[in-house]
Amino acid sequence: MKQLYCLAILCHLFSISAFAQHSSPHQAFGFAEIGAFGSTAERTPFWMRSNQYGIIPLSAPAGTLRLGIQGSLLLTDTTSVRSFTHPGREWTLSYTAEGVGNAGKTNQILLPEAYVKLTHRRIELVIGRRRESIGLVDSSLSSGSHSWSGNSLPLPRIQLGTRGFAPLGRRGTVAISSLFSHGWFANTPFVQGSYLHQFQFMLRIGKPSWPVRFYGGGLKNAQWGGRSDFLSPALAVNGQLPSRLSDFPNVAFAIRTNGANNPRITAYDYVNLYGNHVGHYDFGTELLFKRINLMFYHQHPFEDLTGIVFQNFPDGLYGIRLRTSKRSKAVFHLNTLVLEVLSSVYQSGPPSKKSLSFGIAGDNYFNNSQYKEGWIYRDRVIGTPFMTRLADAKPAYQIGYVVNNNRVQATHVGLSATIAQQVELVGKFSYSRNRGTYQTPLPGSPTQFSSIVQLGLPVPWLGGCWLTAAVAVDSGQLYENATGGFISLRKTIWQTSHARIPKKPVGFL
Repeated sequence: MKQLYCLAILCHLFSISAFAQHSSPHQAFGFAEIGAFGSTAERTPFWMRSNQYGIIPLSAPAGTLRLGIQGSLLLTDTTSVRSFTHPGREWTLSYTAEGVGNAGKTNQILLPEAYVKLTHRRIELVIGRRRESIGLVDSSLSSGSHSWSGNSLPLPRIQLGTRGFAPLGRRGTVAISSLFSHGWFANTPFVQGSYLHQFQFMLRIGKPSWPVRFYGGGLKNAQWGGRSDFLSPALAVNGQLPSRLSDFPNVAFAIRTNGANNPRITAYDYVNLYGNHVGHYDFGTELLFKRINLMFYHQHPFEDLTGIVFQNFPDGLYGIRLRTSKRSKAVFHLNTLVLEVLSSVYQSGPPSKKSLSFGIAGDNYFNNSQYKEGWIYRDRVIGTPFMTRLADAKPAYQIGYVVNNNRVQATHVGLSATIAQQVELVGKFSYSRNRGTYQTPLPGSPTQFSSIVQLGLPVPWLGGCWLTAAVAVDSGQLYENATGGFISLRKTIWQTSHARIPKKPVGFL
């Protein structure tokens, strides 16, 4: 037996040394993309700009130029005996950077991604800006995860977490997905120097091979700290919001320490646990069949105790995702279908209801008395795009809070398909009724239909470019009626040997 073990090691080392002659521990590539937007109205249509990580101009016409680089460096010597006897324990350093320049009514230079990532086994440390949608939703087809949808430019963060689901124990029946991050909001005229706290925990019961799996968990975000010269003494002491390290346990763990009789802390801070808390629970059931995968999911929002104990039920996102498990050679093959219903109308009841068993009614999602610019980063809502800013609506509906439309009922359909085995098709179709807020209802509760159809296909005769084309339509009362278009060409302009070049992600312009 010992001789067989030694022989296996020698064979492994020989195969590694032979493979090493044709591979490199460093793989990287760079790309460039050029595109143009057009619209029959000045405003870019809803599904052309929503859930695109804040890089799509709000007005058209506009041109865009994007340059990016991605790479990974293997830090572990995979030719060693230890790598053979302890597989899957490599250390890898990855990096991504992308710059976007938009030229139009407003010229922009944006950095939607710029991060380094260190991974080991199932753990990763990420520093910088990274595209990420957090929650049990399809990141490219969903209407958007409630509190972190990918609608805004990513915030710079330091994040420690798992890579996907990490099994507990050898059997893998139970697995967890989790992250803990600290980030920074941009300075605004109203608040400067505020922070992001973020914690996510998700539990999966069921092995990947099981026909049924169950999910449960949630995501908690908080904007905290900073300074504002526009807040009354009841909301901030001399304009200073709690920003010290000793204040952090209140933010992170929802406990009250060092707050009572503290001259730095207002009664508002003490009651609201320091900061603007925004989050959601995730619940899901996944069914695996021979040819399809079905996921039933629900996101339940919370911003205070009333949401945490479900007094705002039935508010939330309800969805079904169907995903086919095998590629077909048919002319048209459906890959994924998403059906969703969103309701955020109840909000634990109107403010006139006042005190409940736990907390106060009138949750007023994405608005806050201290952080008056709302759950927004760089002029985009961070959560679901159906909760809209005052600046996005028609002039007749530009009333009330910065997020002046958070009582919404919406239905949404998203699909992706492959045509002729090479053309990628994505479609999103949504209908919503928009009630505004309890304090400032939108007159007549305007309805809105928004859609987009997007195609992506290789163009070999242009030197291996990838063509993206899209048409989007807004028709209704909330936004100006508009038909918009987008077209772009993307090409890999540099790569190391044996680098893996991914296609442009489906569903993103």
